[in-house]
Amino acid sequence: MSKQYKIYLDACCLNRPFDDQTQLRIYLEAQAVMTIISQCQSGIWKLINSSALIAELNQTPDLSRLENVKKLLGIAKIKVLNSAFIEKRAAELQQLGFFNYDAIHIASAEKKSG
Repeated sequence: MSKQYKIYLDACCLNRPFDDQTQLRIYLEAQAVMTIISQCQSGIWKLINSSALIAELNQTPDLSRLENVKKLLGIAKIKVLNSAFIEKRAAELQQLGFFNYDAIHIASAEKKSG
């Protein structure tokens, strides 16, 4: 039996399928994201959601896009809630040069994988 991966996609990844697909790089990235989503829908892998991800997505001004992205995220089987570990680890990552949401997403992914 193959390993059941736990996958954490950030807001940029989840938005990619709804971006302009006329650029080859964007099209290929969107296809990669949809392949991952397909693996998660079929139960081969598990998609991870997080408090940080929902907070970032809720800043999306386009409500139609937000609804579509949340539908993709709706297949997530795991939810990581904010915690002292995530806040501490995110602060450490920010000291290394990561931006706020990137640091929180990495900390959330680390929390679930550990």
